[in-house]
Amino acid sequence: MSTKYERPILTSIFYILGVLALIGAVLCLYESFVAAVTVAVAGIFYFGIGQAVDYLARTAHSTDRLCTLFETSVSDRLKSIESSLSASSSASSQQSKGYFFSTDEQQQGPVSAADLRSMRKDGLVADDTPVLREGETQWRRFQDFLALTR
Repeated sequence: MSTKYERPILTSIFYILGVLALIGAVLCLYESFVAAVTVAVAGIFYFGIGQAVDYLARTAHSTDRLCTLFETSVSDRLKSIESSLSASSSASSQQSKGYFFSTDEQQQGPVSAADLRSMRKDGLVADDTPVLREGETQWRRFQDFLALTR
């Protein structure tokens, strides 16, 4: 997750233009003071634009890293809430309830949650396999059962 900040090429281009403009200003001193000042001001503007581009890129990089950290912490927190809810809910009633599943439009079961998870690992049941928990009336996909997908 630790991505290193890299200076944008555009920043380097503006810095180079600024240096070239300042060198040009020194060379213009021999011809005209006003021209030298004008070219020097242009060089300073190039440095300023380079700084602005670098600042915006650093801000975007930091924001991206913060969003990643925030997303990770929220995801971890949601997982801990889910596990605490499932632990506090009557685990014994969830385990004792059987599940029916449908393969080739034929109802199979009831089987325990552990057996159904094992069947999923063995490839006998897919994520989109219709599953019905005892006591319920609505068929859902295997992946929609939080207790089965852990």
